Amino acid sequence: MPVLLGKLRGFGRALLVGVLRLLLPLSGDEVPVDPKTVHSVLVIRTDDRVGNLLLTTPLLAALREGLPHARLGLLCAARRAPAIEGTGLYDELWPFEKRDFFVRPWRFVAFCLRLRRARYEVAIEAGHWHAFSFTAGALALWSGARVRVGHRRGESARLLTHAVAKDPAVTYDPESKLELLRPLGLAPTARPPLATRLGEASRRRFEELFARRPVLLVNPGGRKADHRWSADAFAAAARAVAAKLALDVWIAWGPGEEAIACEVEALTPGARRLPPTNLEELAGALRAAALVITNDTGPMHLSVAVGTPTLAVVLTGDWRRWAEPGPRLGAVPVQGLSESEAAAKIAEAGAALLEAGRGSAAASHA
Repeated sequence: MPVLLGKLRGFGRALLVGVLRLLLPLSGDEVPVDPKTVHSVLVIRTDDRVGNLLLTTPLLAALREGLPHARLGLLCAARRAPAIEGTGLYDELWPFEKRDFFVRPWRFVAFCLRLRRARYEVAIEAGHWHAFSFTAGALALWSGARVRVGHRRGESARLLTHAVAKDPAVTYDPESKLELLRPLGLAPTARPPLATRLGEASRRRFEELFARRPVLLVNPGGRKADHRWSADAFAAAARAVAAKLALDVWIAWGPGEEAIACEVEALTPGARRLPPTNLEELAGALRAAALVITNDTGPMHLSVAVGTPTLAVVLTGDWRRWAEPGPRLGAVPVQGLSESEAAAKIAEAGAALLEAGRGSAAASHA
């Protein structure tokens, strides 16, 4: 059945793209937009990954800075909306349920009609720069926005008025998102950091749980198999960092990750697993920790967004795309290293990251 459903989805996508090619021309020359005339903007990010939504927050902050009087809307996956609630980065939130198209079509139609009536002047399709999203592009077109901006890839140019070429010199994903400001004549004064209010309500609970000593929070899980380090290696790194920095070890885990969390716990004397956590509680634990070690995955972006010093174990060659430049994240490539070599490297990086954090704190209070 999953194979059949996959083939049906593939056929449906191919059919939609074919219709798109027949009905809509490629976008022509980009007509410059005067930012003084822009009074409303809709940012669209439909994929269901909390990390991807957090990576879009610098774009929202830059729009807030560049268009302070514009009405700013955000359309995102409904179950990921809490990651950005309360940040002040938007005026109107459009929680999107893609499956409503199939299971509650009346609700999907009602959503689309409300979106059309909102009359946004500009729509920014802010999905991955390398992968065409028909859903996001179609929503931008349906919104009725006279200016539709997004990266040029696949068939996206047929849905956009301003298809932006990706700058190959730009590696960090949020900086790629800032390229979408160019057609609006905007340029941020600096790259805004990732932002979230998650964890503020639950932080105190974990500060009490971690009261004995500062905590190293380890996150050995991850959605992508090629981004997951082994339990043995994580445990070796946790032991090295905890010994070097005098930290207690706690282990975070999500759905389907309890087994690897148990392995790391068994191999790390004194380590303890967190109780099951939802996204808000995970963010609270991250806020309460002194240092985080994680795979290159969603909780890495969440840890950076809440401001905790974060060490990312990176196993793939594209890690610079996800590793935030700056003092909050230390990315440690471990390809080709033995467990002991990787553990020692991570321990040194952890000490340097905490020292840099203390230096930044002292400078800010000087």
